[in-house]
Amino acid sequence: MFKKYSQILSNPLLYYSDKSGNSVFRNFCLFNQTGCVYKANFSKKDVGRTLEYRMQLDKYLKFAYFITPIILYFIFIHIKFSMLNLLFFEALWLLIVNGVRIWCSYIYSSHLLMKFGKYELCDFMPDIPQRKKDEFLALFKSKIALIAILVVLFFIPALLVQYLIKLDVNSGKKYPQAVSLSNFYLSVYPGSERIYDMRALARAATRDYEGALKDYKSALDMSGKRFSKRDYTRFENLLYLQKKLTTPTDAVDVFNEYLTKKSLSSLETSQMLWIKSIFKIENNIPEGVIDEYEEIINSLDKNDTQNQFYLSCDKAYMLYIMQEYSSAVSVYNMLIAFAQHNPEKYAKDLTRLYVERGFAKRQMGDNQGAENDFLSSELKSSELNSYEPTYTNQVFVVEKF
Repeated sequence: MFKKYSQILSNPLLYYSDKSGNSVFRNFCLFNQTGCVYKANFSKKDVGRTLEYRMQLDKYLKFAYFITPIILYFIFIHIKFSMLNLLFFEALWLLIVNGVRIWCSYIYSSHLLMKFGKYELCDFMPDIPQRKKDEFLALFKSKIALIAILVVLFFIPALLVQYLIKLDVNSGKKYPQAVSLSNFYLSVYPGSERIYDMRALARAATRDYEGALKDYKSALDMSGKRFSKRDYTRFENLLYLQKKLTTPTDAVDVFNEYLTKKSLSSLETSQMLWIKSIFKIENNIPEGVIDEYEEIINSLDKNDTQNQFYLSCDKAYMLYIMQEYSSAVSVYNMLIAFAQHNPEKYAKDLTRLYVERGFAKRQMGDNQGAENDFLSSELKSSELNSYEPTYTNQVFVVEKF
C-alpha cells in the first residue's frame, strides 16, 4: 500500500495514452481514481494546451503548499502554545491546502468537460519501465530530503541565538542586547520557557517590569501543570514584579492564580506557601497566613506525621515573625514534645526548635525560660543569633542560565 502511494506521489507524468488508444489525464486526486480517461486519441496540440492549463493550476497549488505552512507557522509561534492550538493549526493547514486542491480539481474537471466532453474515472497507471519508476521515486525522495535539510538549516541559527542570549544575560551587563536578541528569536522561532525566562531577567534589569512580568507568565503557561526548580524563581519574581506594577494584594492574587495550575508535591506546596507567607508578612498583609498553614496541615493524611511536623515548624516560624509570640510558644511546645518522643527522626530538629522557642520566650519577657531553652539547645552563645526567626526583604532573584 505504501509503495503504491509513494509511486503515485512521485510520478510527475500528467498524461498518457494506453495500449488501447485511450487518453488518460491525471486529475488532482491524490490516492483513488487519479485519472480521467477518454476512449479516444487526441492530437498532440490539444493535449499540449490542456497540460499547459493543468500546469498553470499546479502553480497555484504549489504556491498554497509553500505559503500556507509559512503563514500558519508565524501565526502559531505568536499565540499561546497548547496541544489544542497545535491540532487546530494542523487541521487548518489541511483544510486550506485541500481546499485549494479541490478548487483546482473542479476547475480542471470543468476544462476537460468543455474541451473533450464527459470522461470516466480510473487509476492513473502509465505503462512505464520499472527503471523510470525508480528514478521518479528517487527524485521524490531527494525533494523530501532537501526540504528536511532546509528545515534543519532554518532552525540551526536558533541554537546560536539562544547561546548568545545566554552569554549576554549571564554577563550581567549586556541586558539590552539580550532583549533585542530575544525579540528576534521569538519573532522567527517558537517560544520556549528558557527564552522567556532569559528575556524576563533582561527586561527586569532594564526596568521593563511589565514586559518581564508578561514573560514570566508566558513561561509558567508553557510549563503547564509541570513544576520545576526554575518555578521557584518565577513565582518569587512574579510577586516582586506584580507588586512593582500594582499592589502586594494583587501580587498574591496572581501568585495564587498561577499556583493553582500546577501539580505540586507536599514539599513543593510547603515551599511555595513559605514564599507567599514571607511576602505577605513583609508587605503588612498577614491575614490568612496561619489559616492557610492550618488548612494544609488538616488536609494531610493523618499518618503523614512528617509533613505535619515540618509544616507546623513553618507555622511556628511565621507566628514568631508576625510577633504572635504566645501562639508561637504553644506550637513550639507541641513540636518539641513530639520530637522528644520520636528522636530517631527529629533529634536534629530539636536544637533549632529550642532556640526558636527561647527567642519567643525572651520576647514575652520570660528570660529564665529563654535561657533554659538556649542551654537545652547545646549551642554556643555566639551561634544563637543565627537561629532567630527572621526574614530579609524581597529582591528580584537573578539566576544563571
